[in-house]
Order: sequence, then structure tokens, then C-alpha cells
Amino acid sequence: MYGLAAIEQANGWAMAAAGACIVLCGLTVLSFLISLLPRIPGISDDKKNTQEAGAQKIQTPETKKIDKLPDDINSAALIISELTEALGESFDLVDLHKKCKETGLPNPHMTINSFRQAGILKASESGQFSWQLTSD
Repeated sequence: MYGLAAIEQANGWAMAAAGACIVLCGLTVLSFLISLLPRIPGISDDKKNTQEAGAQKIQTPETKKIDKLPDDINSAALIISELTEALGESFDLVDLHKKCKETGLPNPHMTINSFRQAGILKASESGQFSWQLTSD
């Protein structure tokens, strides 16, 4: 006996279906386990980057925490500009945003946008930003 009849006689179709199910189940479990790997601490972290980050944390002074800014936009800009003095005269918005998040500012995007709309935060030609505070 040869061909399809031999396959049917030896339960070949059932074995092929069972083999395909076993392979698909194994691949599903494997993909699930691989998707969990980034959640395991220490696997995806680069030791060199964590050591550098630890050294930077030691060097930076403790930042003040801000729960709420005053309603007056000039007073709020003065507080944020004092916190960002370490960034220098001109800085990137990304650095300003990081500094605002470090201080615990509730909505840094909205705050920075309101400073830009009010003309307190001005952009230069090089893509850097600087404070344009008015003294009252």
C-alpha cells in the first residue's frame, strides 16, 4: 500500500494534525515567555548605563518639589526659571521638560506651552530657548 491510502491506514492525518497543534502551542508559549523578558528587572538594563546614571544622581543637587504653581504666569515663570538656572542661558525644551517633571510639576507640557504663548519663553534661531522675564 502506497500514497494517501497508506497515510490514512497508519493514522497519518491525525498525527500530522497533532504535530501541527503541538508546534503552534509551543511557539505560542515561547512568544509569550519572550514578551515577558523586558519586565524582568536587570535583564534589559545595561549595567554601564545604570552606573553612569547613578554617578549623575550623586552629582546633581536635590531638586525642590512643586505641588502647584501660582496663578500669575510671571510668578510661575520666575519659579521655574530659578529651578532651571543649571541649564544655562539657553536650553532645549526637552531639558526644561525633564526638569519640570523632576520637580513634580503636574502638567509640564501645558505649563511650557503657556510660557511660550505669553512670550516668556522665546526660541532662538538655533532651536534653543531662553527666558524673557519682565521685572515688575
